[in-house]
Amino acid sequence: MAEFLDERLPVDVRMGASYADDYAVEITTTAGGAEYRRLIHGFPARRFTINYTLLRDDLAARVLALYHRAYGKFAGFRVRCADDFSTNAHIGTPTSTDWVLPKICSGVYQLIKGYGNGAAPLAIGLPFRKLTKPVSGTVVVSRNDVTLSSGVSVDYATGRVTVTPAPTTEVIKGGCEFDLPCRFNSSIEITALSKSMRDCGAIDIIELLQP
Repeated sequence: MAEFLDERLPVDVRMGASYADDYAVEITTTAGGAEYRRLIHGFPARRFTINYTLLRDDLAARVLALYHRAYGKFAGFRVRCADDFSTNAHIGTPTSTDWVLPKICSGVYQLIKGYGNGAAPLAIGLPFRKLTKPVSGTVVVSRNDVTLSSGVSVDYATGRVTVTPAPTTEVIKGGCEFDLPCRFNSSIEITALSKSMRDCGAIDIIELLQP
């Protein structure tokens, strides 16, 4: 498993970005034209295409510095999506009852965020994203819809929360702000716009489902 840099891609700069979620689906087409589709897993994986136009020195100190510390495509880092960074309606203030948290083992639960609505066509239910990189200080947890003010610890490297004493039949819910664990999936091509301005367009970044 590759290394992970616990720092965020700089977003406090002028940038344009596009992104899309995709699912791992295996599609086989027969000679007669019929399709057989197999869902490999139910987790969305996000891709970003990011463009920066910056002063030369800012580009070197921010974007390129992270690129080189990550050894290009090798190490992961955090990315904050401006349209989807909270368990509460994508951008709202997280609440302790946003989502029912899956139980990992006695007293340990995984932070998640679900997607879609209505009836799910598959027995596995609606898709959800495992939140492995919650933002420090934003995690809130409830037991039977009562917010817990103590007895909760958070692992900010895995997104797992531990509740003590360990619940038995109680429902544990939670919410948070989160970053996505990602890595560069392309080199960074730089274009000189003027003596001091530089443009680097179409930087490809992909989400890591198992950072």
